[in-house]
Amino acid sequence: KKFAVPAFPAIVVNYFVAGSFSLLFTTPKSVYLEATHLWLPAALLGILLVSVFYLISLTTEKIGVSAASVANKMSVVIPVVIAFLIYGDSITWLKITGIVLALLSVIFVSSSDKKETNTPQQNFLLPTALFVGSGIIDALVNYVQKKIVHSDVETACLSGLFFFAAGTFGLLAFIFFYREKKNIAIKKTLLAGIILALPNYFSIYFIMRAISSNIMQSSVLYPIINVSVVLGSTILAVLFFSEKLSFKNWMGIVLSVTAIALIAYSSYT
Repeated sequence: KKFAVPAFPAIVVNYFVAGSFSLLFTTPKSVYLEATHLWLPAALLGILLVSVFYLISLTTEKIGVSAASVANKMSVVIPVVIAFLIYGDSITWLKITGIVLALLSVIFVSSSDKKETNTPQQNFLLPTALFVGSGIIDALVNYVQKKIVHSDVETACLSGLFFFAAGTFGLLAFIFFYREKKNIAIKKTLLAGIILALPNYFSIYFIMRAISSNIMQSSVLYPIINVSVVLGSTILAVLFFSEKLSFKNWMGIVLSVTAIALIAYSSYT
C-alpha cells in the first residue's frame, strides 16, 4: 500500500517467479514430468494458496486487520492437533503450555486500539473459513512432505509445482474477476512480485526441508514458525513503518518469546 502496488496482481506475479526459482534450483528438471504423484497435491495447494490469500484480503476489508491476523496464525492449532493424532507426536505439559501461550501471544500482538468497522454477526464465517483454510494448507504441506515426497529433489519440485499452480489459478481469477485492470502500474507490479518471490520461495522450501529433516516434531515446528512470523513482522513494522505498540502488543511479544522458548525446550526434554 505504501508504494501504491496492487496486492493481487503482484501476488500472482510472485507465484510464477517463485515457481521459476524452484525450477532453476531443481536438478534434474525432468523430475517435474516424472513425479506425477506430486501433481494432485500441488494443484490442491495452489488452489488453497490463492483462496486463502483472497480470504485474508476479504476478512481484512470487511472485519479488520486484527481478525485476519489472528484467524490466520491461530490456524496452527490444526496441524498441531493432526500431528498429535496421526503422527504420534509426544504430548507434554511443557509443550501444551507453550502452544497455549503461543496462541495468546498471537491474539495480543495482533490486537489493535484502532476502531475497526463493526461487523454484522454473519461475518463470523470469513475468519472461520480463513482459520480452516490456513490450517489445511499447513497440515497438507506437512502430510505431503512426510508421506509423499521421497527426496530433496522432490521437495524442490513440489514447491515449484504448487507455486505454478497458485500462479495459474491466480491468473484465471485475475482475468475473470479482477475489476481494476486499467489502474495497474505494470513495472511496479512486476518488480514487487519479483521482490516478494525470493523470501516466499525460500520460506516454503526451508519449511519443507525442516519437516523432512525430523530435527523437531511438527507440533513443535509449526508453533515456532507461526509465532516467529508474528513476532518478526511486528518488530519490522515498528522499525520500518513507525507503528506504535500498545501494552497488549508488548504483552504479546513477551508471551511469544516465552512460548518459543518453552516449545523449543520441550523438544529436547
